[in-house]
Amino acid sequence: MDIRRWHWGKVVMLWAWGGTVSALLLTRFLSAEVEEAPMVSLLALGGSLALLLALSAVTWQWLGGKEKAR
Repeated sequence: MDIRRWHWGKVVMLWAWGGTVSALLLTRFLSAEVEEAPMVSLLALGGSLALLLALSAVTWQWLGGKEKAR
């Protein structure tokens, strides 16, 4: 499964689901009291950042394949 050959719709679907999950994690991060649950806040923020970085890496690989095709 070569990411570089994906249809652009797959990347859009990944970002749609990833953005939704990331938004839910950030909502949890903002609503949690850090003093009461520091690990929950850390995991919510870290999970959101990790997800967005992973999606950016996939998109970078996909776009890299588009550059080589020209």
